[in-house]
Amino acid sequence: MRKFRKDRTTAAVDLRRLMKLAPVAWGIVIVYVAACSSAASIGPFEIHTADSSAVLSLRMAAQLRMDWENKDGGIQSDRSSTLSMQARRIRPSVAVDLPKQRLRFYLHLSTAPGSLELMDLYFDYRLGRSFQLRAGQYKTPFTRYRIQSYQRLTFVDWAVVTKYFGAERQMGFTIHNGYENPSRWGYAAGVFSGVNARASHAVGLATIYGEPSVNPSDLSDPGPKARFHPELFGHVSFNTGGIDVRSDSDEKSQGWRSSFAASLSWDLDPDQYQDLALRLAPEMLLKHRGVSFMAAGYIGFVPIANSLRTRLAMTGLLAQSSLRLTDRYEVSLRYAVVDMEEAVLNDAFLRAARLVNAAQEQLSDSTLTQEEFNDLKKRYRDAGRTKREQELTAGCNIYLQGHSLKWQSDVGWLRRTIREGEAMNDITVRSQLQLAF
Repeated sequence: MRKFRKDRTTAAVDLRRLMKLAPVAWGIVIVYVAACSSAASIGPFEIHTADSSAVLSLRMAAQLRMDWENKDGGIQSDRSSTLSMQARRIRPSVAVDLPKQRLRFYLHLSTAPGSLELMDLYFDYRLGRSFQLRAGQYKTPFTRYRIQSYQRLTFVDWAVVTKYFGAERQMGFTIHNGYENPSRWGYAAGVFSGVNARASHAVGLATIYGEPSVNPSDLSDPGPKARFHPELFGHVSFNTGGIDVRSDSDEKSQGWRSSFAASLSWDLDPDQYQDLALRLAPEMLLKHRGVSFMAAGYIGFVPIANSLRTRLAMTGLLAQSSLRLTDRYEVSLRYAVVDMEEAVLNDAFLRAARLVNAAQEQLSDSTLTQEEFNDLKKRYRDAGRTKREQELTAGCNIYLQGHSLKWQSDVGWLRRTIREGEAMNDITVRSQLQLAF
């Protein structure tokens, strides 16, 4: 009897060990099947009703990333280097298609370690051949570059221009004729809440003024409710040659294809120090025989006090090109720059000085603690200082299974110029493995 119990205990321990190894084993199996398969992508996994009147699609995307950063601390500080490895994104999504009702529902979550966020929650309703309605939370239609999925990026991550100009996710509704992949003439026009749902993109103005950005989509620790203020968006495009605008890379390696587009956003009542009042962005995408080139310009305006007038706040440029050496191998180059206007920098700098001086008086009156004063001083330390941010990035991609299984690596140079004439130069090396189905 004792021998039997010992064997049973050993078997239970072995079973627990096997269960711990199961995710690794499944990962090896998926990678092996993907590498041996001739399909262009993995999944999605679908469940159909008997008459195919409803389709449930299950998707998952995961990105494992290693970063080496060498940061410039400025004249008074030494350079510092850090090496990190993280699960950059782990995002499950569910889509329900009802073809007979011309209706589609989509839910997209971020479940990376330490966070749980609502990314997208919307439905699409097809009113006609070139007339669809999308309502819920999703990316605003500002530039084709940002509308594309993060899974299809040519580089490891977004360019610096999205930090300042967006487009961000908001609640709203849009009339369009193909949000992610429009026809020859594409359009999208929508009304949104004006509230940035995720503090990741379009937070440049708040950064200039030293203000924190709320994150309402954080399901584990949601920020305070932001004030609703309508924002209008418009996007038009002209596409030739059947170009696929869902990715900047030329996967098909066919003849000339092109896309020319323009985007606009107008915030009717922007939050001061947080939102741009007006954003404009022309862009183009060209593809030919494995070579692609895209460029986008950005202009942002802020309101003047309580007036309806606006003034130029910042401008930006993004240009990148890629070359498909084969179906699997690609090299790419990107340049991006954002320039801040002197008037806005002066306003942010003087405002920060006033707030710190007022806090100094409160500290003297004992109405503010030393810790609170230090936190406030740290928050506004860099307000109005950065005049320009520019980056140059070179990358290479290995498409083991299209965008479903790919290995991306790039090296980047980021230069930040501040008002005092000092420039700080950072070097970043990134390598990322993506698995998506």
